[in-house]
Amino acid sequence: MYGSIELGGTKIRCAIFDENGKIIKEIRIKTEDPNKNLEKISDFFKTEKIKSIGVGAFGPIDLDKDSKSYGYILSTPKKLWRNFDLVGTLKNNLDIPIKLTTDVGASGIGEFFLGAAKNKKSSLYLTIGTGIGGSFIVDGKIVEGFSHPEMGHIEISREIDDNFKSVCDYHNSCFEGLCSGPAIEKRAGSKGEELDIDDPAFLITARYIAKALYTYTAILRPHIIIIGGGVANKEGMIEKIREEFDKIKGEYLILPSSEEYIVFPDLGNEAGLIGGYILAKEEYEKGDF
Repeated sequence: MYGSIELGGTKIRCAIFDENGKIIKEIRIKTEDPNKNLEKISDFFKTEKIKSIGVGAFGPIDLDKDSKSYGYILSTPKKLWRNFDLVGTLKNNLDIPIKLTTDVGASGIGEFFLGAAKNKKSSLYLTIGTGIGGSFIVDGKIVEGFSHPEMGHIEISREIDDNFKSVCDYHNSCFEGLCSGPAIEKRAGSKGEELDIDDPAFLITARYIAKALYTYTAILRPHIIIIGGGVANKEGMIEKIREEFDKIKGEYLILPSSEEYIVFPDLGNEAGLIGGYILAKEEYEKGDF
């Protein structure tokens, strides 16, 4: 059996999978004090004989195995979790192989193998909600440098008359600062779910999301783009994003139709847990532990 952890900013989901990828046991925990949370998580996994665990965690996290802080959650807004040794604590408690990636990395892996990107050579997975994050998968592997990509913080060229103050504390015109759920709420003065899809806040957001997707497409050339999260899930939003994307790309890039190219996740809320299971199984089968 294999373990999977989806470590979110507000809740933690843990699941035990059998060899065939079926969930046999699951718990949910409110994200609070990390030491107390890890104690509950460890106790849960000790109830079964687990071979390894795959973890998708909120970030930023250190994924460089040569770094002294590998496996740590770094400068997160969640103060109790700052500089917390996530992998080290799990290994001390459970003494089994651990594979760590970002939450969007785990979801991207789930969608690549068993979801919307199944049978594709590469895929870009994005979550556009309270924050924005993404992962790029090629041949079943998450593409990373010395750390994970920060896809929510690429620069977006603003429309000429847009003087909106970004909600990002670090950047004035980044993707997350202009297009996240809090950005829409600040721009419109109301929560996104209370707004009509034709509200100007959604129209400019769709335009900016399309600009980001075009940038990713020009650089990475993924075979498919999968977008989830509360902003993308707004009824009618994905159609507006596709429409704006088609305007921007013009005739330069030869791509599938935007309906085929820009899609929702197939696995929904289960993508992260399923991705964690896949990563756990891969880590165990490598055998270098």
